[in-house]
Amino acid sequence: MKRFLILLLLVAAAMSVVPATIYAELPYRTQYYDKNLGQWLRVQPIYTPAEAHGTHLNEPVDLQVGVDDKVYVADKGDNAIVVLSNDGELLQKIGDKDGSGQLSAPEGVFVTPEGIIYVADSGNQRIAVFDKAGKFIREYKKPKSSFLVNEHFVPIKLVVDRRGVMYIALNSAYQGLLRMDQAGEFMGYFGANKAQQTVLNWLKKLILNKEQLAKELASLPRPITNIALDNDGFIYTATAAGNGPGAIRKLNAGGVDAFKNMTLNHGFGIIDVAIDQNGFLYNIDNDSRKINIYDRYGAALFAFGSMDNETQQYGVLGFPTSIGIDSKFAVWISDSRTKTIHKFVRTEFGVDVMNAITLYMDGKYEQSKPFWEKVYARNDMYNGTFEGLGKAYLHENNNHEALSFLKAAFDIKGYSKAYWQIRLDWLQSHIIGLVGALAGLFILWKIARLAFRKLAAARRPLSVYWQRSWSDLRNLGYVMLHPYHGFYRLKEARVTPWIIILILISVLLVKLATIYYTGFLFHPVELANINVYSNLRLFVLPWVTWIIANYLVCSVKDGEGKFREVIQGSTYALAPYLFFSIPTLILSNIVTLDERVIVDSLGTIMYLWMAVMFIVMTQVIHNFDFVETLKNIAITVFAIGTIWLFAFIVFGLSYNLYDFFYQLYREVTF
Repeated sequence: MKRFLILLLLVAAAMSVVPATIYAELPYRTQYYDKNLGQWLRVQPIYTPAEAHGTHLNEPVDLQVGVDDKVYVADKGDNAIVVLSNDGELLQKIGDKDGSGQLSAPEGVFVTPEGIIYVADSGNQRIAVFDKAGKFIREYKKPKSSFLVNEHFVPIKLVVDRRGVMYIALNSAYQGLLRMDQAGEFMGYFGANKAQQTVLNWLKKLILNKEQLAKELASLPRPITNIALDNDGFIYTATAAGNGPGAIRKLNAGGVDAFKNMTLNHGFGIIDVAIDQNGFLYNIDNDSRKINIYDRYGAALFAFGSMDNETQQYGVLGFPTSIGIDSKFAVWISDSRTKTIHKFVRTEFGVDVMNAITLYMDGKYEQSKPFWEKVYARNDMYNGTFEGLGKAYLHENNNHEALSFLKAAFDIKGYSKAYWQIRLDWLQSHIIGLVGALAGLFILWKIARLAFRKLAAARRPLSVYWQRSWSDLRNLGYVMLHPYHGFYRLKEARVTPWIIILILISVLLVKLATIYYTGFLFHPVELANINVYSNLRLFVLPWVTWIIANYLVCSVKDGEGKFREVIQGSTYALAPYLFFSIPTLILSNIVTLDERVIVDSLGTIMYLWMAVMFIVMTQVIHNFDFVETLKNIAITVFAIGTIWLFAFIVFGLSYNLYDFFYQLYREVTF
């Protein structure tokens, strides 16, 4: 026994020194946003960490890349602007040790194309200006204006447009950006956020009087926390701790938001934004903990990177404070937690996919095609490739190839255009044959109908049972067209059970057909991913619970309908679904998006007709007047909700009980 224990200890000691498995991958994942599916999906890296520079930094809080690709960093802890080369070498430090050029806790920096450096010198409550050599030129203090008498002038970020007008974000200022010209004159506020209207504020306005409302704290707009300027003169504002809408805005000279207060994907914890030379938007989002890339219209493209407050890992951010893009599309990020500047560069895949997207957005589909083909060669699962190649083939009038790729990308708009052209070409080539085929079918239908009538007249009369069954089946159409008379017939008759079963099976078969054979434009899903049982449950359960709830409620309300009559009536009330679904299904495979009003109208008529059928059925079967019928239907709907809630609670408790005994069984067994 002693030898066995010694051997066991030796084995354990040997296993403890065995090196752990090492994974040769980046310390984060890259994702792309599929707008057609509305999902973030994993993809190979678009950007990869290249460098991290922190030797000369104390507390980097802002960053801008100049037109010369030099990186200008506002180092709040060192009271200086640190200038790095594109390789990360220290070139100079801007900020005198004393005198007018001395900086105090600078929080923002902006460099003009001419190399003039503007600093949001927060500690000194001014804007300090330096030339490209780092020599102090002048300062801008708080402008003289009656609007600013009670306002604190603590600039934290700024940009300067081509006219030399400064747009300054002040600490905790809800009025928006302060505009100031080169002479230091106040030009007004610009681009203020909208105040957030909450349900509580709305209720207060309804309940409280004017005196009480005057004592309430006003709902003020959130202050702008970061600014960026693109090559076209648009000003981008970032608002931290936003609720999504308007967290990033793209403002023109008139202050109009080109993004229209939209909510960006991964736009709930914005730290900073930057724009590359092609107009693509980059942000750092503290909520998703990612670096995100968007197109010119704010549509999400990619997300990469990772954040960890305790990070000691290369390429993982601690507390990022600012982002910038150089002329080679490298991403620079200042990180106050690790006191470093991170540099991320595009991978070969990233270069190809971003070039393809840029040309694609410029409408240069043919020029984008070689890049899309390179992307496809590297990753044939990236849906953006299918959409890009599909549009390229569509531009080349290769509509059949376009149709295939656009379907794979779930791009229904592009698919509709390709399909419309294919349908037009087919109709132009086969119009005579199509008209002849339709005429032939009409003639055959007339001949078959006449032959059937002669055959019916010549044969022996059907038995009473089959005459009754045939009458029950024909009543399906009669009830649909004459609901009051039809349901009175049903109330007085006992429908053959197999007819009820046949109608219900037909309804289920039509439902299955609509699930699997509805046209792609109206049902853009991957057929292999369809959960048919879930679809059928959601279709059948409402009908079953309607029968139960309707019978119970109407019985309590002195309704005359029997349970059998409720089943019969509820089955025949499905007639519009049978008669409308089939032509709708056929048309969904023929029409394009421009003509979808036909399919949508048929669907709307079908559901309205079914609603009328159920109302009339309830009125006739239970012998209610119209108003009483509507009241009882409302109670029935409430009862259906109650039944579902009760079933959900019972299922949850039953599952917990089952899980308890199962876990107990496992404990005893193992």
